[in-house]
Amino acid sequence: MRQIFTDKKIDASLFLRMENLMYALLKSKDAFLEYGYQAYYDELENKVVISRFWDDRHPNDKAIGLKSEVYLKALGYKHFADMNLIRSYSLELQASPLRSFLTQLFVLLEDLRTEELIKKERPGTASIFKRRRTLYRNHFTSQFEINRIRNFQSDMLFCLCYLALTSDKYESYANEYFEQIELILHDAFHATNTEETMYVVEKIRYRLEEVLHSDMINHYFGLAPLNSDAAEAKKEEKAKELANCDIQQLNDNEKKNKEEESFSTWHRENKNNDNENFLRFELESGTKTNLMGHAARESEDQDQAMASVQGQSKQSSQSNFGTETLDAIATSNAEGTPYGKFNVGAVHRFKEARKPSPGEKAEYQVIKSLVNKDVKELKKTIEKTIENKTNATSEKFYGRLGKKLLRIYTEKQPRLFYKKGQESKELDVTFHLLIDCSGSMFNKMEETKKSVVLFHEALKSLKIPHAISGFWEDASNAKKEHKPNIIHEVITHRHSITPGIGPEIMQLREEEDNRDGYIIRIISDLLVKRREKHKFLLVFTDGEPSALDYNQDGILDTHEAVKLARKKGLEVIGIFIEEGEAKEETYALMKNIYNHHFLVANHAEDLRHKIKPLLKKLLLKTIQ
Repeated sequence: MRQIFTDKKIDASLFLRMENLMYALLKSKDAFLEYGYQAYYDELENKVVISRFWDDRHPNDKAIGLKSEVYLKALGYKHFADMNLIRSYSLELQASPLRSFLTQLFVLLEDLRTEELIKKERPGTASIFKRRRTLYRNHFTSQFEINRIRNFQSDMLFCLCYLALTSDKYESYANEYFEQIELILHDAFHATNTEETMYVVEKIRYRLEEVLHSDMINHYFGLAPLNSDAAEAKKEEKAKELANCDIQQLNDNEKKNKEEESFSTWHRENKNNDNENFLRFELESGTKTNLMGHAARESEDQDQAMASVQGQSKQSSQSNFGTETLDAIATSNAEGTPYGKFNVGAVHRFKEARKPSPGEKAEYQVIKSLVNKDVKELKKTIEKTIENKTNATSEKFYGRLGKKLLRIYTEKQPRLFYKKGQESKELDVTFHLLIDCSGSMFNKMEETKKSVVLFHEALKSLKIPHAISGFWEDASNAKKEHKPNIIHEVITHRHSITPGIGPEIMQLREEEDNRDGYIIRIISDLLVKRREKHKFLLVFTDGEPSALDYNQDGILDTHEAVKLARKKGLEVIGIFIEEGEAKEETYALMKNIYNHHFLVANHAEDLRHKIKPLLKKLLLKTIQ
């Protein structure tokens, strides 16, 4: 388990809200969302990146800022921008001495253009973008002053461009470079597509490259990482799916010409004709070549119908499963995995507890005697509460005559009767306790066992079925495609109230990594199948989930697993074991994952004193 808190924490609930919004806007469940330094949409990777710019803002502003970025990238760039042109023109700008300035200006102008289209299509977003502009204007106002003091000319100019473009009224600024591009810059308001935005940037490029001799230092806006081979790789991948397996052979001259091919300077004459063009249908199931049709035909009425049909078709998929071991259950592939998209390749096996050794039995008896007083007090409280409830609900106007006959004289309408066997004195409840057995528990496990023994003995005395499991991921054998997890069943529901059961708890040890979200999903599926009315899942942990390909996503995955478990009717409580006084970051982490249903112990010994009132509260809740 990775100890907290070395970097900024992710607000899991907010992130998942943004992710759901992204799915709705992109109309693709295969897409994914992640945090990055700058926001962008990557059509090749099918992902949206939201920026860290909003991290230190007020929670309301942070939510608005992230939402505006999802709208811009998932809706604006996906549906209102030409991503092929954006990528190709950005590659061409890399040859400019002002490549950073021009690229960021290109992104800014496209953001503002698509923003207007989004507000037109979804009027409810107007307030979001208004607040976004206010926050960014404050930011660029302060940035302008900083860049002025440092004499960063290109950065100053970019700040002025943003302030001029987002002002409610016309503003002109006294800056020699801005004066040369001011009129051209405002042409961006008339751009109706990505190509026209590009022409505006080209004009500015022509004016500035000769006079502005330094590029931008800061990075405010950006695009997906530019890889000149990415688009070609995507075409080759598409070619592999074609029905015909013919491959075009290129001679040496053709290969050389292809390698030397470069993008030419853009001109308005390159703009397509007004008529809509369609490639011939045969090319969609053609050969694996780079041949394109030499002639295009004008669209016909039937073309749109054909496009609609093809747009709804999906590629069938089959899974090729290898032989599974008898003690492991592999998750499915990324598409439709039942254990979450962050757990692809994760597998698990249940490890049975071995027969306790004499030393473990002796150690258990010592701990049992230590917690015996707490167990008796808890049992007495619960039994007394059950008895009071049984007596209160048994008082009827008819049935068998009870013993409290004094009520004839003290009450106007005395309830003197009861129904035999109408109330069961057994609690309709079950528990499952999960203990994080990651390596970071090495100095807490012995004390934690005392709390686990208290938990077990208290429930066993009340004849409440329960299970206790340690869990960890085998980091030494973990690979990208195979991540083995172990669930050590020291106490099972079947034998939990059997006399003599308990010393198996001493077998718990600190091990390696932990994949909390995955294990919670596994146990939730088992717990939900039990017949009891009330089902509690308690998770002992001492830090962030941490495993292979899981560090950045563990909080989100665990939050989502807890959320899904609660939808199934389980009550999930997180219990954090801190070292020393609890930190503010600890509470933030637990709230992100478990919402308000968590407990923080200042150390492992303090946990034992808090587990008793927690159990009492949960049990009394089931009696009400």
